[in-house]
Amino acid sequence: MKKLFYTLLVTLLSSTAVATDSLSLRKLFVEMPDSIIPYLSHNNRLDLLDFMDSNMKAEVTNEFSGKSVMTSLSEDSISIQLNESSRVEIFLLEVEPVNNDSHVIALVRSLFIEGEQMETDVEYYSVEWKRVVTEPKLSPSRKERMKKYANQSNIINFIKRKVNKD
Repeated sequence: MKKLFYTLLVTLLSSTAVATDSLSLRKLFVEMPDSIIPYLSHNNRLDLLDFMDSNMKAEVTNEFSGKSVMTSLSEDSISIQLNESSRVEIFLLEVEPVNNDSHVIALVRSLFIEGEQMETDVEYYSVEWKRVVTEPKLSPSRKERMKKYANQSNIINFIKRKVNKD
């Protein structure tokens, strides 16, 4: 009986570890389809993580022969400067469960001109990298965190300032 209990306990703990591991942002980043961020191949993504783990500058030659740099990596977020004018941030967010998923991936794309943030677009994906069309139900703290990225557009104001200077 004792042996059966220990076997069940080990099995339960193992399955919990596997479930937790399956929600690792690192793993999701590596498994991300190339089409979502065409700048970075599967090998580029692996290299960026390896460089960060080794405390080296996480820079790779991207698919467009430019340089892309991972600037931050945490358990629930990744930030990558794709080129001089484009940055992408990826967040693993806990949400109210939908279809047995309690997490979504938020992909924030930002465009910069002359160092000034011009456009920001937020897309949500399931942990299987399927596009989530409706905005997920985030916790109040997560909603506040994502609000600062909410599809900003400063390009018109930038152009007006440039025209008025000339």
